[in-house]
Amino acid sequence: MKQRNDLIFPLSEYQRRVHELRQRLSEHQLDALITTTPENIFYLSGFESPGHYYFNAMVVPLEGESFIVPRQLENLGVQELTWLEHSCPYQDSEDPIKKLKQSLHKFGLDQKRIGYEKNCWFFTALQQEKLFNACSKSTFVDVSGIIESGRLIKSDLEIEQMSCAAKSTEAGMRAGIKAVVDGANENDVAAEIHYAMIKAGSHWPSIVPFVASGPRGAIGHATWMGRKIEPNEFVFLELSGCINRYHAPLMRTVYTGEPNQVVLAAEQLLQEAMAASISAIKPDATAAEVDAVNREMISNSQFGAEQASRSAYSVGIGLPPDWGEGHILSLQPGENRVLKENMTFHLIPWIQLPGQGGIGFTETVRVTKDGCELLTNFERKLFLQPF
Repeated sequence: MKQRNDLIFPLSEYQRRVHELRQRLSEHQLDALITTTPENIFYLSGFESPGHYYFNAMVVPLEGESFIVPRQLENLGVQELTWLEHSCPYQDSEDPIKKLKQSLHKFGLDQKRIGYEKNCWFFTALQQEKLFNACSKSTFVDVSGIIESGRLIKSDLEIEQMSCAAKSTEAGMRAGIKAVVDGANENDVAAEIHYAMIKAGSHWPSIVPFVASGPRGAIGHATWMGRKIEPNEFVFLELSGCINRYHAPLMRTVYTGEPNQVVLAAEQLLQEAMAASISAIKPDATAAEVDAVNREMISNSQFGAEQASRSAYSVGIGLPPDWGEGHILSLQPGENRVLKENMTFHLIPWIQLPGQGGIGFTETVRVTKDGCELLTNFERKLFLQPF
């Protein structure tokens, strides 16, 4: 590994990650691993780019030097952002799978037992078929999740990045709430969120902020479309700042007027569900157990509310199209894996009220040695803006 002064983390952090991955490769009797997941490549090397719609692959052998096969346009980023000494870039006119096959041959890996990520959005079925045919003397083993199992428990250095990201999230949320004024539309609110978040230090987040007013707030993942904000309605906000690809999401809700009894009951219910969920999060609790605490409380409402999704999802490294790591672990029914110290989650009790909007007060949290710590620090309540 080459020493660089501009890596996000000390070289020792990357050495630890690669060493632990190689231990898992040995357990699977693999000679090498090909990772094509952008977040995993970033985790192991430090390389990031929104250009992962083109093929990129990093190869980690059980022994010897790791190398990467990027698009030529991205190769300078490899040189500037990573510790990798070996890069085998391909031109746009070249077949990247042919370049990967040539690179495996160059490093003596084209007749070995190789792990790959079958469950990867950025390694298509056609590309996989072409690689298997080109390397017919290799044995390919699907080990999807083998890197993510290391990502699930954050190092203290990663927690520091998430804490910094949380500060920019909070700045954006503060500005978004303040921007909900008489005469404003959703675009006005989104613009203020972006400006404040970036001024507070955020890099480019993996998902744009969600800004949805009135009935649109009940639509999952709705965001700004220029709608004028009206009196006596919800304005639903969910956003995350980003520092060095680490995220810390947050939901808050504004009400434009005097809330009625249903609105007040929804607020109270969510406050209680959030408090109970935070109390339930601790090492050795199962994901399903924490989910059940939240889900049962919300389903017992007097106005037919339900938890509209999983109750939480792992969060940390994010590249488009997601800031979350829910594919690694989500708090949901039937998930019996246990929580461990330094797992981090976006805890998301929230309610859809069809025809009215969405309401949620969420937090990014860390599992501690004996409980739960909030990484986000923003007043948790229904914000009232008179219209």
